[in-house]
Amino acid sequence: MDIKSKVEELLSKENYTFTQLAEYLHMTETGLEHELNNKTLELRNLEAISKALRVPLYGFFRAEGAKFDRSQKPYYINQLWTGEDNTKTKKQLQEEIELLKNIIALKEDQLKKLD
Repeated sequence: MDIKSKVEELLSKENYTFTQLAEYLHMTETGLEHELNNKTLELRNLEAISKALRVPLYGFFRAEGAKFDRSQKPYYINQLWTGEDNTKTKKQLQEEIELLKNIIALKEDQLKKLD
């Protein structure tokens, strides 16, 4: 499914129109349709669409029915970019270290499978 089809599906589910989306993005309907058809939609506009429709940005690109097992792939968790380290508590830093250790272990397992 291409991005335009995904956007139209989400609009339908949320009871929004394509015209309303174009207005929200401060674009013409023709301009938005042109960018979606030609795959020239700017990332900032796609991000705005994802926020407006309350779907994660990666949702436009993943395969139908794909599910992430967060226990198997912790690097999909957006916990590592939570601000400046100098403002974090000791507990927050320790949790991030544990998450990074898990990521490293997964990567090492992947490397072993490639040998």
